[in-house]
Amino acid sequence: MHPAANFELIILMFLVVLGLHYLARRLSLPPAAALIVGGCAVAFVPGVQGIAIDPELVLVLFLPPLLMDGAWFTAVAPFRRHMAGILSLAVGAVFFTTAVVAVVTRLLMPELPWAACVALGAILSPPDAVSARAVLQRVTLPRRLTTLLEGESLLNDAAGLVLFRFAVAAVLTGSFHLGAATGTFFVLVAGGIAVGAAIGGLWVVLLRRLGDVR
Repeated sequence: MHPAANFELIILMFLVVLGLHYLARRLSLPPAAALIVGGCAVAFVPGVQGIAIDPELVLVLFLPPLLMDGAWFTAVAPFRRHMAGILSLAVGAVFFTTAVVAVVTRLLMPELPWAACVALGAILSPPDAVSARAVLQRVTLPRRLTTLLEGESLLNDAAGLVLFRFAVAAVLTGSFHLGAATGTFFVLVAGGIAVGAAIGGLWVVLLRRLGDVR
């Protein structure tokens, strides 16, 4: 597909997303459910060509706005208070879910290597932050549990992406070193926290300088 046509199709998809979101609000349905149903429907429309997007572009273009939308409405004080529980879920729950999916996939398809099974588990393990917030807004839960679930949904993508990176590397190289992977994981976590804090702090300073807090 020509780059211009690809770009136009992506813009059209954005318009479809806005329309589905509006329809979901009018029908009092979770927006995430409407987007899933709409995406499945669009996939079966005759004549719609496939869109090939660089995965690195997806991480830069689509993932940050989704996380920003969830983080914007997160209360900072409860988030800090329950940071230990949030991190245990964001890392521990992702690792556990990845392991369960990998084992089940291996049992169903023994011909797949373990690394590929782990890669599939890493893709499925982190729930979407926007979907989690949309669901939690419609149920009544204790405030602490809501904070834990919302905070975990914001941080679990990092653990899932790192796991996926290691699994893909293991598939390509045919080897996996637990010690090196563990050290790299903590280095990436520390680096991500440092870079995120620096960019966030700079953004807050710029907003205050500009006098626009919206």
